[in-house]
Amino acid sequence: MMTRRRFLLLAMLLFEVYLGSYLRLSRHGYAEADQYNMHGFYYFFPENTEAWRKKHRACVLLYAPLNFIDRALGTGRAPASEPLWGLSR
Repeated sequence: MMTRRRFLLLAMLLFEVYLGSYLRLSRHGYAEADQYNMHGFYYFFPENTEAWRKKHRACVLLYAPLNFIDRALGTGRAPASEPLWGLSR
């Protein structure tokens, strides 16, 4: 049986992993967005693949609460929507 203390420690550890992964992915995305002079950011460098779309959408949903807090504090940006692939052809 898990004691209350162990449960709290586990919850804190999971939150640290959640927060740390958000900060790592978002700040890396901010740096890439700055290179291309974009307002929004991507959690992963955009690729015209279904796998990339799924990963980006999953991160947008998973990290929505942290992203909301980040923007409310004035330190974050909104995630960018999918690029318009092939528009320049």
